[in-house]
Amino acid sequence: MQNNFDAVRLGLALTVVLCHLAVLSALPAFQPFLTVLSADFAVKGFFVISGCLVTRSYLTSATGWEYAEKRARRIYPAYLVTIGLAWAVGLVATRLSPADYLRHPASYRYLAANAGFLNFLQPTLPGTFEQHPVSVLNGSLWTIKVELCLYCCVPILVWLFRRVGAYPAVALAYGGALLWSWLLPQVPGLSPQMVTELARQFPGMLHFFALGALFTFKERQLGPWLGWVALASGVAFLVVRHHALREVVEPLYYAAAVLYLATRLPVQLPVGQWGDVSYGTYLVHFPLIQLFIYWGIFEHQPWVGLVGLLLTVLTVAFLLWHAVEKRWLKRSSHYVARPGRG
Repeated sequence: MQNNFDAVRLGLALTVVLCHLAVLSALPAFQPFLTVLSADFAVKGFFVISGCLVTRSYLTSATGWEYAEKRARRIYPAYLVTIGLAWAVGLVATRLSPADYLRHPASYRYLAANAGFLNFLQPTLPGTFEQHPVSVLNGSLWTIKVELCLYCCVPILVWLFRRVGAYPAVALAYGGALLWSWLLPQVPGLSPQMVTELARQFPGMLHFFALGALFTFKERQLGPWLGWVALASGVAFLVVRHHALREVVEPLYYAAAVLYLATRLPVQLPVGQWGDVSYGTYLVHFPLIQLFIYWGIFEHQPWVGLVGLLLTVLTVAFLLWHAVEKRWLKRSSHYVARPGRG
């Protein structure tokens, strides 16, 4: 079936790359990226697409164990390699001697905490990027633990879809996510920064994921209306973007827009013929940006540096796909079964 999921996911990943480059470098040349692009839209768009595609994966799995195995094979190998890559970047860029870096307990806390998806416990490496505007090695990894929590919700969502109906089930997920974000500011002792951080954690993204799952169940019914829903909710989003109602309208708008681009365009963009490099692009870009900043590559010719960064990120993502990700997929995966896309 014709779709542009690969192209949309890569576009969302590159959006995150450009936005993170602007934030991490703090260079005036890159600040317009934050005006015309939105990392928030990109990340939430990823959750919508995950809801759609991961629900399909669950529905085509013979057992719950097979579903869990497919998710683990897709997520964990590349994730572990990325943690190792960031650790190696730290070894290159640290102000400490190699011996002191290798002896430092934080070097191994980083590996252990991030391997367990507890990135917040040790986001930095000793002596690394301490003079940067942001010293974190890979600030993108927080989404992976949220993804895993959402994957665990799929059997429950599917059961609810079949038990009470798809739309009531999505309404429950919607209500739960909104309740989470609305109750957090009422918790005593939580700073506004902590409220913002916790709001994007699980279950704060559940309604985006559930809308993607809904599309899997109701694609024939909803597909022809996606464009109109995206247009109407987009107008409503512009009207209420500074109002509390934004939290109600935003998921519908983001979901309709992303799914329209992925499934309703009249042409198929041939991005997937080189493999699915979007996940790798998302995983590896942050430490590579930090390394480029450390080397001063953007200081004198920022746009040349940008081209070099994008080529490096895409090359590493391409190698990660072919050397790691694809090798761990089950033979039933469409990327393995269809050589033209691998």
